[in-house]
Amino acid sequence: MGRPKPLVVLGGKLLLARIKEALDRVCNEIVLVVAADQDDATPDTGLALGMHVVADRLFDAGPLAGIEVGLKATGTPQAFLVAADHPFLSADLIMGMAGVAIRGPFDTVVPSKAGRLEPLHAVYSPKAWLPTISSALDAGGRSIYDLVNSAIATGDPGVHVMEDAELESFDPDGRSLFDIDTPDSLAQARRMLGSTGIVRPDIRPGGL
Repeated sequence: MGRPKPLVVLGGKLLLARIKEALDRVCNEIVLVVAADQDDATPDTGLALGMHVVADRLFDAGPLAGIEVGLKATGTPQAFLVAADHPFLSADLIMGMAGVAIRGPFDTVVPSKAGRLEPLHAVYSPKAWLPTISSALDAGGRSIYDLVNSAIATGDPGVHVMEDAELESFDPDGRSLFDIDTPDSLAQARRMLGSTGIVRPDIRPGGL
């Protein structure tokens, strides 16, 4: 797409700014994790937006290293974690996931849309997950998907999988999990947004 995804412009706003606006409605603090050697404008943009910017401790360790440092930087018993390519985050869904985690109680609430887990749009307990994540990284592990699937199988940490019907009760249009990975998905997001900058209710993530 010609630039880092957080710096892609959608409807006249950077994706990072869109995410910040959505999270401001539900989060006490927003932590942006960048690579230790990140040399684009993402860190400075995060600072300009008032985010707490931190760098991961390992080079080329993928999202898991970012999750580790992000959870370490939080001061809350729960943290909502999301990749920086989700332009249509739902405050209702985020609050719903947090509520499920509290009532469970669960150490994690992770969506599963059409059978696909979405651990990069999930609620985590830093206290429960940091030992597991740090140990996995030190042993060469790099996949949050593997860790979440293992936790589902063993029950430790405790995971609630939020499947389609429950997801739809909080996010009826299914937009919060939509992510921008390719030029085609960016074009789809622009169609969803419409020329007015308002998300069109008649266009779903999969099309009309």
